[in-house]
Amino acid sequence: MITTLYLARHGETQWNKIQRFQGQLDSNLTELGKIQSEQIAQNVLKHNIDVIFSSNLGRAVNSAQICKQTLGVNTQVKSSLTERHLGYWQGKQITTLSKDPSYVELLHKFTELTPQGGESAVTCGERIYKALEEIAIAYKTANILVIFHGEALRCFYGYIGNNSNMNAYGLFKNGSINKLTYEHNTSSFHLTPST
Repeated sequence: MITTLYLARHGETQWNKIQRFQGQLDSNLTELGKIQSEQIAQNVLKHNIDVIFSSNLGRAVNSAQICKQTLGVNTQVKSSLTERHLGYWQGKQITTLSKDPSYVELLHKFTELTPQGGESAVTCGERIYKALEEIAIAYKTANILVIFHGEALRCFYGYIGNNSNMNAYGLFKNGSINKLTYEHNTSSFHLTPST
């Protein structure tokens, strides 16, 4: 028995455009972000999506609402899918923070290092894993669109052993989709090429 999840990063936001860290802060979708959200829906239309889940942050919720218009299925908000809490770094420009000695470890590696007042990559990855597993168990054999965040997605990948030395911006463009299956008999996730 398999549940298939299509993991999408929300459309571009105002802060994405100016390279400002959002974390659990928020900014509105740009016009391009709205188009990217519509493209997410078009790209999964052939997969007969049963339900859409999104994080509780406005940029993910708004992307999900745009997808709902095309896919015609219910949307649900799951707060445990929220973006990694970047603590003191939230709201700061990437160009400023990239000079910080801990920048590479915090945003390119999968470690326990925590930004001041924030969440480690390991903690975030475990949280996302549990959230996706809860969804998969509740929706056996379903096809599910999950709209959330690039850094949270990077942390989840690290948690299941798919590590990279790139940051989330390099790994997951706004509107990108990654296919994940959950095998119920082994209680395990598997990344598969998107189609």
